[in-house]
Amino acid sequence: MGLSASEKAAITSLWEKIAPQSKKLGAEAMVRLFQSHPDTKSFFGRYDLTPGSQDLLTHGGKIFNALGEASKNLDSLSKYQDLHTNKLKVTAEHIKLLGVCIQEVLAEQFPGDFVQPAWEKFLNETSIILTSS
Repeated sequence: MGLSASEKAAITSLWEKIAPQSKKLGAEAMVRLFQSHPDTKSFFGRYDLTPGSQDLLTHGGKIFNALGEASKNLDSLSKYQDLHTNKLKVTAEHIKLLGVCIQEVLAEQFPGDFVQPAWEKFLNETSIILTSS
C-alpha cells in the first residue's frame, strides 16, 4: 500500500510531539487495550498491569519507540516479526486492537494534530509487517 508523502508528513510531524511522552502514551494505550479486550492480558502474564505501573510504562515506551523508528522506516519493524509471530503468538487482530487504542490516545491527546486516516494506514502497515513470517 505505502504511505503517501502527506501521510508520512502527518505521522512524522505528530511524532515530534509524541516522542517526549512515549512511555506515558504507550502505557495509556495498553491500559485501554486491557480494559476493552481483557483477553489480551494473557500476553503479559508476568507484568504488573496496574495503570501507571513501571511495567506498563516500560513496555508502552518500547511500543511507541518502535513506532517512532517505523515512522522513519517501516522496514525497521521486521526485526520484531519472529518475536511477535512465532514466540509470543500475537495475532494481527490483537495488534490491530492495540492500534485502535493507540489512535484513541493520540486523538485525545493531540486533537488538532492527529490525522486519523494516515495513522490508521500506518498502524495497519505495522500490523502486517509484525505478523507476516
